[in-house]
This record gives sequence, C-alpha cells and structure tokens, in this order.
Amino acid sequence: MRTVFMAYLTDSIEAVDFYCAAFNAEKACFKAADDDDFYAHAEIIINGQTVMAICDTKFCERECKREFKRGDNMEFWMTFDNERSLNSAYNVLKEDAQLHTPPAPCEWSGLMAQLTDKYSISWLLNI
Repeated sequence: MRTVFMAYLTDSIEAVDFYCAAFNAEKACFKAADDDDFYAHAEIIINGQTVMAICDTKFCERECKREFKRGDNMEFWMTFDNERSLNSAYNVLKEDAQLHTPPAPCEWSGLMAQLTDKYSISWLLNI
C-alpha cells in the first residue's frame, strides 16, 4: 500500500502547473468533460511516483455533491494492492461515517471509494 495526499482546490489547472514548476514534476490529468475549465483528477508525479493528487472543487460540487472550504480540503489517498484489502479497510472506516462514493470503478482507478470517517478524517481508497 502507498499513501498520497489529495488536495481539493479551485483553479486546479493553474495549481497543477504551479506545483509542477515548484517540484520539477510531471503531471497526469483528467477532465470529466472536454469543455471543463478544471481537472476532475490530476496527479503530481516526481521521479515516477505520484506524491500529490488534485481535484477541483467545481468537480466535487457538481459530481460528488461535496463542498470544501479552506482548512478541510485535504484527505488521505490510500492505494491498495487488491480489492479485498480495499474492501476490508472500507468496511471498518464506514462505521458511523459520511459516505461519499461507495466502492466502484472510475475513470482513473479499477476501484475507488470515498468517505469521511467518524473522526472527520477524509479518505480516498483505490486500487
């Protein structure tokens, strides 16, 4: 398993370019629609490893029905080796949690789930 920080930002296209310049990093980006002026998902890649992911708050508000404000715009992103280990963690974390996305395939992952646990920690789980 590996951990990546997920940041929910406005102006994600500008932010991704800013972080790539700061860290001499590469990027992998995905827009939900061709005419979107933001990234639904972007990754900052240093030396072949994703160290930060970015999702625009516009996408979250539109697709995930989540609102973010400064101070609560980060979450832990855990990448699991297999579906069994992801589901095991999800089944524990979902107790008394606010469930945002149940485990399901998405455009950039074979399986992804998202929730805020009973201690107000946000998690993005994927394989």
